[in-house]
Amino acid sequence: MAFFYKNNKNLFFFSIADYSQLSEFVFPFSIRQTRWRYSHYSLFKEDFLLYNKYSNHFKHIKETIVPEYQTVEKKDFFSLLATALVCFAGILSETSMNVTFPHLSKVFGLGLGTLQWITTGYLLAVAITITLGATLAHNWKERTILFTALANFCLGTLIAMLASSFPILMVGRILQGGATGLAIPLLFNLIVERVPKQKIGTYMGLSGMVVSLAPAIGPTYGGFMISRFDWHMIYTFILPVPIISFILGFFFLRNSEKSRKRAFDLLSFLLLASSLVFAIVAISSLEEGHIDWFYLILCILPLACFIYRSLKIDHPFLDIRILKQPTVLLAILPFFIFQFINLSANFLIPNFLVIEKDISTAQAGFALLPGTMLGAFLSPVFGKLYDTKGPKPTLFTGNSLLFLAVLLLLLFTKELTLTAVIAIYICFTLGRNMAFNNTLALATTQVDKEKTADTTALFQLAQTFAGAIGTAVTAVIANQAPNMTKGTQNVFTLLLGLVIFVFLSYLLLFKRIAAKKN
Repeated sequence: MAFFYKNNKNLFFFSIADYSQLSEFVFPFSIRQTRWRYSHYSLFKEDFLLYNKYSNHFKHIKETIVPEYQTVEKKDFFSLLATALVCFAGILSETSMNVTFPHLSKVFGLGLGTLQWITTGYLLAVAITITLGATLAHNWKERTILFTALANFCLGTLIAMLASSFPILMVGRILQGGATGLAIPLLFNLIVERVPKQKIGTYMGLSGMVVSLAPAIGPTYGGFMISRFDWHMIYTFILPVPIISFILGFFFLRNSEKSRKRAFDLLSFLLLASSLVFAIVAISSLEEGHIDWFYLILCILPLACFIYRSLKIDHPFLDIRILKQPTVLLAILPFFIFQFINLSANFLIPNFLVIEKDISTAQAGFALLPGTMLGAFLSPVFGKLYDTKGPKPTLFTGNSLLFLAVLLLLLFTKELTLTAVIAIYICFTLGRNMAFNNTLALATTQVDKEKTADTTALFQLAQTFAGAIGTAVTAVIANQAPNMTKGTQNVFTLLLGLVIFVFLSYLLLFKRIAAKKN
C-alpha cells in the first residue's frame, strides 16, 4: 500500500515495504489539488506537474512504490475482449473449414489442390494486412481499426454464408482474412499500450487463451456443423461473435492520443505484399515434395528491394531496423520456432496415429484436444507467472517441458499409444504455451514505446509464416522417408534440434538483457 502526505511545500511518498527505512521522496513543487486515487493514469499522468529535473525520481517511484495499484480499467478490459473476439472468430472460420474440403470437392467439382486456396488465400490476406498494423497504429484511431475489421469480417461472413460458387466463397474468405489481419496487431498493441508492465504477462496470456481456443475447437465445430447442417451454416453460427464484439467495442473502446503520423509508403507495401504472395505459393509447392524455384525467386527479389528501401528511408513502412537490436532478434527466433513446432506437431501426430496405429480419424483428432484446451485455459496462469516470477524462469521452464515432450515422442515413436500421445501432448502444449506469448511480452519491453507497433506486426507476421512453413516442411520430410514411422522420427529429430536452438537463443537473450541493465 502506498501512502501520500502533503504539507505546504512538499509531497511525501512512501510504502509499507519502505516504512521501516522511512524511505521518502520529496518533490518541492506545487501540485494541483485533487482527490487521490490509486490509478496510475490519473495519479501520474494527469495530477502532477513535473519538472524535468524530477523525471528520474518520478520514474523510480512509479515503478517501485505503486505497481500494485496499476490496474487495468474496466473499459480497457472489455476493449481487449472485443478485439480478441474478432481474432477468435477469424481463426475459428479458418480452422473449421479445413475439415470441409472433401465435401466441398463434391459440391464445387474441384480438386483438393484448388480448394486449398480457401486456407491459403485467407492466410495471404491475414499476412498482407498484418504488415499494415504499424502504419495504421500511428494513423488510425483504435475505434476506426476495430470497426473497419468488424465491417470487413461481417461482410465476408455474409458473402461466404450465401456463396454458391468457389470464386464467391474466396471473396468472403479474403475479406475475413483482412479483418483478422487488422484485429491481431490491434489486440497486442492495446495490451502493450494500456496494460501496466507489471500485468502484461497476464493479459498476454488471457488474449492467448481466447485466440488459442479457436484452433482447438475449429475442426470439431466444422465437422459437427457439416454433419448436421449445410456447410454454409458454419458461417451463420459464427456471425453472433462479431456482433458481440461490436457492442463491446462501441461502448468501451476509447481512442488514445496519437503521436506523429507515419506517411504511408505505397512502394514498400507493394514490394512486401508481392513477396508475401509468392512466398506462400512457393511454400505451398513444398507439400508436393519440391520447391517451385520460379516463385521463390519472385519472392526474394521484391523482399530484397523492400529490405534495402526500409533501411535507407527515414520513416519506413515497417521498421525492420528493430531487428538490429539483439534482444528483439533473439526473441523473434524462438517465437517463430514455437509456432513452427506447434503446427508441425498438429499436422504430423494425427496423421501418424491414423496411418501407423490404425486409429480412427475422430480419435486421432481427439488426441490433441485435451492438451490444446488445457494449454489455452492455463495461458493466463502462465502470464501471471511471468509477471510474478519474471521472464527467465517462465521461458526456460516452458521450453524444458517442450524439450521433454519432443524427446519422448522421438524415443518412443514406435511404442506410442493413443493414451501416451494424449499425455505427452499435454506436456507439449503446456511447455509451448508457457513460453510462446511470454516471449512476445518480453520483446515488447525491449523496444521504445513508439516501436511497439512495428514489433508486434513483425512478430505476428513471423507467426503466420511459421505455421505455413511448419506444415509444408513436415509433409515433405515425412513423405521422403520409406515409411510413416521413420518419417515421423525424422520430423521429431528436427523439432528437438529446434528446441535446443531455443535454449541457446534464450541464454544469449538474457545475457544481452543483463548487459543492457549494467
